[in-house]
Amino acid sequence: PFFTSNTHRPPGCLPLIMARRSVFPVAVLAVAALLCLKWGSRLTFAAHWHGDVRGCRPSRLAASTPATRNKVACRAAAADEVKKGLMVAVEFKMSRADTGEVVDTTEGKGPMEFLCGGSQVLPSLDVGVVGMAVGERKDIFLSNEYGEREDAKIVPIANEKVPVEAVPGQQLELQGSGGQPMRARILSRNATTVMLDFNHPWAGLALKMEVTVVSIRTPPDESIVDVESISPGDGATFPKEGDRLVMHYTGTLASSGQKFDSSVDRGEPFVFTIGVGQVIRGWDVGVMKMSLGEKAVLKIPSAMGYGDRGAGGVIPPYADLIFEVELLQINGIRPAGTKLTGRP
Repeated sequence: PFFTSNTHRPPGCLPLIMARRSVFPVAVLAVAALLCLKWGSRLTFAAHWHGDVRGCRPSRLAASTPATRNKVACRAAAADEVKKGLMVAVEFKMSRADTGEVVDTTEGKGPMEFLCGGSQVLPSLDVGVVGMAVGERKDIFLSNEYGEREDAKIVPIANEKVPVEAVPGQQLELQGSGGQPMRARILSRNATTVMLDFNHPWAGLALKMEVTVVSIRTPPDESIVDVESISPGDGATFPKEGDRLVMHYTGTLASSGQKFDSSVDRGEPFVFTIGVGQVIRGWDVGVMKMSLGEKAVLKIPSAMGYGDRGAGGVIPPYADLIFEVELLQINGIRPAGTKLTGRP
């Protein structure tokens, strides 16, 4: 996945969550750039587009709700220090180790909360906070967390394929061949060619995070994700952690019924790996309860979705969400007698 820079990052997508290294071959990047270019910062909300420190899509849209304002009932926290399996809220400032330039911070945004050991943030942060107490401050150094810069990820495309208002330094979003979003920065533009850079903006940089633990608590009760079956699946084949799933979804706000995203409308099923933090927690929990071929409604509270930050300007803070979903494939296996429509 590729993430926007600090300036262009959509609301709620801090740069530390799940910055996975990209492995798209140059041919795939070129095809995506030529055929699937989209302008703007559109999000696919059924899953959390991992921002840079944290991600954002029902890609992982990890909840970032401060414990003091959590609207979902949780067990009382009784932890003196951060341990795996606990929710930890942190404030941080991330800067370049060589120049001291601040590239991201929680200042003015509120603390970032994540499940320790849940692969929701960069590995160095996930490990580095273990053993810290509330109020404790620590410097965590990030080494190559965003990958090396690669010349093969700088791709030329025809000038007419790019909106006329796009200028060097701005971000573009493209739809990848697997339905996953890819982001690129415009390096240069002339009358015939636009050069796109698919490297992460912080690729190859040594970074330092100044981290302060704000709160520690036990995670919300996972039973609060309500799964209502619309039509049954095979009743035997259920997703497990690490499975590659293909799903259709339509997401709406529980409060108003307003639709904010739909793979059905796009005609392209959503592809992701379950149980590894690629989607919001409510998806990781709820979809695990579905069997192959099942259609269901997931009712997801804010704390298991986008929390106090909301997302993309269309999901407000503290919004409970409703997703109508269909489990089309598990590891390439489809329900007997079915044919996949759209491009997974």
